[in-house]
Amino acid sequence: MAYFPVDKNCWQLMKGYKKSVLLKGDQDLLVEGTLIQLLMIEPYTSVAAHYHEQTLEVFHITSGAGNMVIDGELFQLKKGDTLTCEPKIVHSSENPYSEPFEYIVIKTHWSEGDSIWI
Repeated sequence: MAYFPVDKNCWQLMKGYKKSVLLKGDQDLLVEGTLIQLLMIEPYTSVAAHYHEQTLEVFHITSGAGNMVIDGELFQLKKGDTLTCEPKIVHSSENPYSEPFEYIVIKTHWSEGDSIWI
């Protein structure tokens, strides 16, 4: 059993978004190559197109609404929606709305430096 309290100061500012690592596989889940993050896209901002060499991602929307483009297909997402993105598939996210767009990202086969930004 492990307890991970919310830490409001744990956000990492990235380009167009911020993220908080919730659980890191080898340390917290005892499963190497797994990472669970909370990601927030502020209103009227976006995450640039990118892909991952090996990582599969699962996105679960926890609040707000926004768009993702995965392999050229537009998905208009809202709270409760879940979708996946396989390795080597180009994807991006945007928040065209006035409220933050927040979602959990579960990554499998993850490793540092696996993101390729376009």
